[in-house]
Amino acid sequence: MKLWMVACVIWSSLQYGQAEDFPSLITANASIAVVLDRQFLGDEYQTTLDEIKDYIKELARVELKHGGVNVHYFSWTAISLKKGYLAVFSVASCEGTWSLFQKTEEEQLLLFALTEVDCPRLPTDSAITVTYAAVGQELPQLFLDLRTQKGMNWKSAIILHDDTLNRDMISRVVESLTTQIDDDDVPSISVTVFKMKHEVNEYLRRKEVNRVLSKLPVKYIGEKFIAIVTTAVMATIAEAARELLMSHTQAQWLYVISDTSGRGNFSNLINDLYEGENVAYIYNVTENDEGCKVCLICYAKEMMSAFISELDSAVQEEFDVAAQVSDEEWEAIRPTKLQRRDTLLKHMQQYIMVKSECGNCSWWRALAADTWGATYREKTYETKRNVTSIVIEHVELLNVGIWRPIDGIKFEDVLFPHIVHGFRGKELPIITYHNPPWTYLQSNESGSIVSYRGLLFDIVEQLAKNKNFTIRIVLPGNIKQNHTNDTATDMSHSVSSMLTLSAIAKGRAALAAAAFTVLSDHNPGINYTIPISTQTYSFMIARPRELSRALLFLLPFTTDTWLCLGFAVILMGPTLYIIHRLSPYYDAMEITREGGLSTIHNCLWYIYGALLQQGGMYLPRADSGRLVVGTWWIVVLVVVTTYSGNLVAFLTFPKLEIPVTTISELLESKTYTWSISKGSFLEMQLKSSDEPKYKALVKGAEVTGGINVVEGSLVSGSEILNRVRNQRHALIDWRLRLSYLMRAETVKTDTCDFALSAEEFMDEQIAMIVPAGSPYLPVINKELNRMHKAGLITKWLSAYLPKRDRCWKTSTVEEVNNHTVNLSDMQGSFFVLFLGVFSATTVLLLEWIFKRRQKKVDQIIIKPYTD
Repeated sequence: MKLWMVACVIWSSLQYGQAEDFPSLITANASIAVVLDRQFLGDEYQTTLDEIKDYIKELARVELKHGGVNVHYFSWTAISLKKGYLAVFSVASCEGTWSLFQKTEEEQLLLFALTEVDCPRLPTDSAITVTYAAVGQELPQLFLDLRTQKGMNWKSAIILHDDTLNRDMISRVVESLTTQIDDDDVPSISVTVFKMKHEVNEYLRRKEVNRVLSKLPVKYIGEKFIAIVTTAVMATIAEAARELLMSHTQAQWLYVISDTSGRGNFSNLINDLYEGENVAYIYNVTENDEGCKVCLICYAKEMMSAFISELDSAVQEEFDVAAQVSDEEWEAIRPTKLQRRDTLLKHMQQYIMVKSECGNCSWWRALAADTWGATYREKTYETKRNVTSIVIEHVELLNVGIWRPIDGIKFEDVLFPHIVHGFRGKELPIITYHNPPWTYLQSNESGSIVSYRGLLFDIVEQLAKNKNFTIRIVLPGNIKQNHTNDTATDMSHSVSSMLTLSAIAKGRAALAAAAFTVLSDHNPGINYTIPISTQTYSFMIARPRELSRALLFLLPFTTDTWLCLGFAVILMGPTLYIIHRLSPYYDAMEITREGGLSTIHNCLWYIYGALLQQGGMYLPRADSGRLVVGTWWIVVLVVVTTYSGNLVAFLTFPKLEIPVTTISELLESKTYTWSISKGSFLEMQLKSSDEPKYKALVKGAEVTGGINVVEGSLVSGSEILNRVRNQRHALIDWRLRLSYLMRAETVKTDTCDFALSAEEFMDEQIAMIVPAGSPYLPVINKELNRMHKAGLITKWLSAYLPKRDRCWKTSTVEEVNNHTVNLSDMQGSFFVLFLGVFSATTVLLLEWIFKRRQKKVDQIIIKPYTD
């Protein structure tokens, strides 16, 4: 209980301190400081002061029914505001007003100020600013308000005007756009001004406008235009801008029209609007009123009326709330100084907006043309070919806001809605057809599309997100989409693609979400976007097979090595025989040379036996012979060790056919044939190429119908595939398409029968298409460029590529850890054994024949002579 009482005492002390710093409107009268800058008002100071004093007294007596107000008057802006003021009203210069605002911000006071024209308004969430401008002189202030309230987020602007606008006015307009403001969010605009002659004659006016517009260096000064003109000149400029291709999705045109006062409906003054333009209008909507009040005293009285009215409402509200709670609770919940300021500010702004009558002869309205996607609202849309823009039949103008001197511009929308909000949620027709991996369409039994995916739809959905439109899928012609439609090897020649080209050329869709090869001599009714992908060509051959292992035992040495080794055996036998026969060692030691190495026949067999590490029964006794034999043993040791090691390697790692991996190797090969698709981009490029190898490639190629793989199944081209597998034939096509084919065959047969070449050649660019003259091509290209730079398209495409499996391995090494020697590995040994046995049998027969013949000869020689 004691702790609770202590806490209450501390809380009451804090609240008491708060009550002293920020007194309640119930217990004390509100205090307001009225600052009338004598230097700014000059000779009108005293008159203005007297009128304002009298008006405030009368206003407080009549309007302020609850509480009171203490008014303190000052004749300069350098005042102290630490005296419990609730608000400050000032009539001062622009510099003095902003200086006073900094002080009120520190003290969290409400400032409502009346200042000179061409002065940036105070922040609308902290203060109220009224700029006093004479009728017809409000244009610079209007541009300044547009800029400070971020109605134009431009870095540069081109101002077009005729000589009806005087030099002083245009100088003030330029200054309002270029002057530095102490706000980092409001940068200055770089302005270029172009003056036109005022021509009454329509022909001369059009000629003058074309002269000025045609010489504008928009590449260097931007494409943001402000045309301060009359209604007649506005129409001429709009037509000339379209003819010079200066009114498009990347350009912004703001027409400021001053001669529309009292003309009624402004939309009747607009001749035509075209698809994709960014056009906004600011025009004078003031009704000519003889009782229009435009004076300083009028603005001052209206602002004080708004303050006193809202102060009375605030006091009444505090009385009502305080009557329902205790004094302690009221001290806890009563408004703080900042809350009071914000409440009064909000109510005063609403009061001025509804009840203000001063300066109403200077009303301006801002409209924006809703042009993006306007002509696609009707599904039967169709346009002519080769037009740069399309006329919108039903023009829709969006109400952006109004401008008055007393409260500036009040925005309801943005000045250029398509720059900020794109298509504003409109539905655009997107034509497409089933063509993996670019587009996958899934339809129900009735043929309606129930889902779609693929690289192009990933791109289109990102476009829709960035440019704020929804997608309406349109099919080409009356084709029923399924998984086996005719997607030809060359995409531009399938039935679906031809129908899509025709539909786009007739303007039946805003974009074709279909992949087309970028051709120089394309259909005149279409335009390509920037490439979404670049496909390279490659060729596919049968995977190199293992060579026969029948002569595996010969593979460790090359042919010349085997020949050298055979010659060595043949030469070492006679060498050993000669050295053995010529050595005097045996004569000196009285050793007979009969048998053993005394015959060349035995020397040859000894050398051969030593090569097979079998040795012999006889060895030389002389050192010369032993040196020959010892040297031979060293050679045999090196040869046998090298042979054994290489033989193990060849047993472990099977030797494959020499692969063909480049175009040059394919051309040099005498056993390979190759084929390309008829009418494809590759055929056209090869025929027009000046490179010798490409000329030779197309000259020796077989032209076929190509292949088609849809959803992992081979639809056409099985005959060519069998040729590739069995007849040393190469299929040349996109590397992407060949990858799909390899994957489909791997899934089907569970074998790796094919391999792709290492070389990639002939880049083919793939893009989407739009109608010729579509104003949205630059917009789409800009977004596609961003996707490329961000790596999104590469990421999306990789998600649809065939997954790498065991057939993608570049190495030809197969499983070797547990390799067991089989009959295929040892068949060469058995072949040698058979050859040896056969040779021995043959020699045995020869020996028998020789023996029998020799025996017959001997019998004839010893037969006795008889008469």
